[in-house]
Amino acid sequence: MPPPSAPTDVARGPRQAPQTGRRPRRSLTAAVRFGVLVTLVAGLGLTTLIMHPSRHSLLAAAHSSHVLAPLVAVVGSALLVVALTPRTLLAFVGGALFGTVAGAGYTILGVTAGAVLSFCIGRVLGRDFVASHLRGRFALLEQAVARRGLLAVMVSRLIPLVPFGISNYALGTASVGLVRYLVGTLLGAAPATVAYAALGSATMKGDSGGAAYAGIAVAVLAVAGAIGTYLVWRRRPRRRPEADAEGQSPAAAHLLTGTRSD
Repeated sequence: MPPPSAPTDVARGPRQAPQTGRRPRRSLTAAVRFGVLVTLVAGLGLTTLIMHPSRHSLLAAAHSSHVLAPLVAVVGSALLVVALTPRTLLAFVGGALFGTVAGAGYTILGVTAGAVLSFCIGRVLGRDFVASHLRGRFALLEQAVARRGLLAVMVSRLIPLVPFGISNYALGTASVGLVRYLVGTLLGAAPATVAYAALGSATMKGDSGGAAYAGIAVAVLAVAGAIGTYLVWRRRPRRRPEADAEGQSPAAAHLLTGTRSD
């Protein structure tokens, strides 16, 4: 006759109790961190709107440092990207100060450093909460971003409708690796950065021809980004009918999916 199982169940009960108590605490901690992230991004965006850094103020700040101007440009660009300042403005000012090549180089370094910092903040504060609350189409989108991490980051940098600063924090909450994020940011942000740096350099020199060519390059990038937006939208992940038919009868599944269950 087998021994009764009651003592075993009783013995296992106290061991499982602490595990069930940890999950609510973890969920609460993740929610609090995500709330801090949302508050931080909203506060930085509001501060940027109130302070409203212009190209004239940025030019004056960089000119005042003279010898340390390149270092100020890189560090300042990084901090301003974290504060949600448009990278196109930073590229324009960098080109006006240092020329197309040097200005674009300093801006790319600073913008990439700021993007990585924002990504890390988003990863620490928001990843756990987002990963535990993804459902339906958002979960499919998360899986698509995970499979095409490098391409997803590059496209988000090329699409003009995606705010660069906010996307840095948002990508930090997604399942994108840091290396792919870094490479995708460099490759995706470089074309527009060079174009706006050339526009700033030509404007500063009074070169109307150069400004026209740079403006055309900016317009071409905007059109290419719009086309990329459309293509990404066309290939967006959708829920398969098979997933919607789960748990239904074979006849209902056949009507929804067009497949037979025999």
